[in-house]
Amino acid sequence: MTFEPRRAWIQPIRFGIQVLVLVGCMIGLITSKQVSNWLLPTTLVVGVLFCGWVCPLGSIQDWLFWFGRKLKLPVLRMPAGVQRYLQLTRYALYLLTLLNITVNCLHGTRHVGKLLRGDTVGAAALGVLIAFLLVSLFFKRPFCNYACVGGARRGLLSVLRLIGIRRDEDTCVHCNQCTTACPMNIDVANQTFVRHPNCIGCLTCLTTCPKQALTFKPQPIRKK
Repeated sequence: MTFEPRRAWIQPIRFGIQVLVLVGCMIGLITSKQVSNWLLPTTLVVGVLFCGWVCPLGSIQDWLFWFGRKLKLPVLRMPAGVQRYLQLTRYALYLLTLLNITVNCLHGTRHVGKLLRGDTVGAAALGVLIAFLLVSLFFKRPFCNYACVGGARRGLLSVLRLIGIRRDEDTCVHCNQCTTACPMNIDVANQTFVRHPNCIGCLTCLTTCPKQALTFKPQPIRKK
């Protein structure tokens, strides 16, 4: 028996917001840094919406992965055992920034912003950015998973979120579609409330769930 996922309207709205922000950055109406600062206080409440709904680099990676499916390119996914450790790289890079040690060629969001405004970036930065974007044809959000310092900073704040993805154990049929769909390789299917610092709030897992076992609600109160 197969089930059709509902809430199909969520992802088109997310796509529309991503396009509007990208166009706004291109015409100079807004900058991604401005939007990030506006949304930063919401991170403690609903998590990292900037990364999932606004960030131009994240949006471009999403679209390239979609384009890769249209080209019928193979889908690559990091093994769970490797992902567990490799996902720490962006936090290691963030720690270096706290020590005033920066890897300039990995400031992908900043470089994308410059390119959208028509500015130039260094050869090394451009090369790294192109490499990550090419990998995005096969792999979901590689830059966000392993190299985004800004995402790491916001992700650490988001572990305190009050509202997030909740999984109803009674409704869940354990099909693991939510885990497979997650662009940040989070094992959603085995969590009651997703508080993972890598969660970008894209709601892809929620819209993929065939039984609507996932909802976007406050964390449940634990009963003694």
